[in-house]
Amino acid sequence: MKLNLGQPHGPTPGDPSANVSSAHDTTAGERRPIAARATDEVAAWFGNVDALGRRQRDEAVGDHAGKGPAGDTAADARLLAEVSDRLTQDAKLDASGIRVVVMSGSVTLNGTVLTAADKLAAEKDAASAGAGHVTNNLIVS
Repeated sequence: MKLNLGQPHGPTPGDPSANVSSAHDTTAGERRPIAARATDEVAAWFGNVDALGRRQRDEAVGDHAGKGPAGDTAADARLLAEVSDRLTQDAKLDASGIRVVVMSGSVTLNGTVLTAADKLAAEKDAASAGAGHVTNNLIVS
């Protein structure tokens, strides 16, 4: 099979990939059978633009749970509340001199604590709250 880049989109008559039709298309959100996806994968390698489109739709279908809109700060607000609660509930830690900043799931601890053990405890509390990364800028005074 010779690839003609000037050909119109879609299979040409007599093309073996011509049988890959909308019969393999499914409604939005459904996964197509593996055989149909594999057939389209190969057909896309040989320049079948329709098969390429179906492959790209297949890649877009999937589990998107937990993916919020860009710039969503609700997750950061929940993490800030959780870190603050854990610092407050820690009976051995005076957290009154600690400021918590959360950005994109990363927690930064600023301020002062009384001992090095308090500094470590604050970091552990922030990490246990689910922070992706904790930057501990606390100063022992």
